[in-house]
Amino acid sequence: MAHGRPLVGRTHTDRCNRRTRHYRLSVTKTLMWVRRWETDLSSGEHAALCALLLRIYPQHASTFGDGRDFSGARPEGRVIGLRDGEPVAHLGFMRRTLRLDDGDDSVLCGDVGLVGVDPASQRQGLGLALLDETHRVFQRLSLPFGFLTCRPAVVPFYEKGGWIRMNGQVARMLDNDLRPEVNHGPALVLPVTAPLSDWPSLRTVVRDGLEV
Repeated sequence: MAHGRPLVGRTHTDRCNRRTRHYRLSVTKTLMWVRRWETDLSSGEHAALCALLLRIYPQHASTFGDGRDFSGARPEGRVIGLRDGEPVAHLGFMRRTLRLDDGDDSVLCGDVGLVGVDPASQRQGLGLALLDETHRVFQRLSLPFGFLTCRPAVVPFYEKGGWIRMNGQVARMLDNDLRPEVNHGPALVLPVTAPLSDWPSLRTVVRDGLEV
């Protein structure tokens, strides 16, 4: 097994580090939040995340069923909620410059995907706590915005977490088969260190890559 910093067994210094936060939830044991960079994860941690994503997205077993813990673009970093050392909540992100389709301008953001909570731990507030922790992570990384595209059914969840739906926003990208795709579905933005007025709301943004 490849060696890396484990999800459990952190020192007191690590527990006090700003990358790690603790929440006492009313119906659960203490939940610990960690931000992990992709190259720091061990093979055992990847296996645990793969198992979590399979539980969250059973309809995508062909994607996560072979030890793979990402779908499109591999995340640069992950925000993970741990209970008793096991991952129960997950969000992947990549710092990305989105190109604007009508010129040479671009916008920096934390591009988000693979958001979910273990079905056994849902309806306990973990999803909104995950979004709250992600906002803190993006603040520490000095990212002006968060950005994501999603299904219409989950828009209300993100809006409860402070994300804002950008009506009419179009995003161009590559799908998981590396074919050009134009997304007219929901696109949401999280203002972090910049005001929403700085976001190019009525312009097409281009990922020039795969969705996280």
